[in-house]
Amino acid sequence: MNFGHAIQYATLLSLLMGGLGVVVGVLNHRVQVKTQIFLAMSAQYDELLKNSSAAFWLSVPVGTELPERRDDLTISMLRFCTLVSLTYLLFCERRIPKRMWELMLRSAERRFRSPLFVREWEHLRTEFESFPEFVSLVTSVHRMSPPIPLAPR
Repeated sequence: MNFGHAIQYATLLSLLMGGLGVVVGVLNHRVQVKTQIFLAMSAQYDELLKNSSAAFWLSVPVGTELPERRDDLTISMLRFCTLVSLTYLLFCERRIPKRMWELMLRSAERRFRSPLFVREWEHLRTEFESFPEFVSLVTSVHRMSPPIPLAPR
């Protein structure tokens, strides 16, 4: 092996190492972005919990009279729907993992099936007409039977 071959091998090795460094950097960046999205969504959810009434979050037994329509309740539902729809969009665009979307969906399904939400959805639906996939998702959840309560642990 002469000096020229050694230079060529060293150049090739440095190119491979550089390429590997770029791949590792891209993968690390994707993990970091997903983590940032998760933290931002968690903060939004927490903010929504703090600023919403218990009537929005707690299940209302069937046959119970629903609370009167109020602006704060409608705004809470609009904010929740916006959060869920943005999460759904991020999932559809493959920006967040399936597991993250499934966690949000489980919570959303409980809200979407509540009689209070069903009543309010008719007023909120027009706000989401630009995202027909989300409207279809909510509609399909309404058609599903209520979730079976889990046995206590």
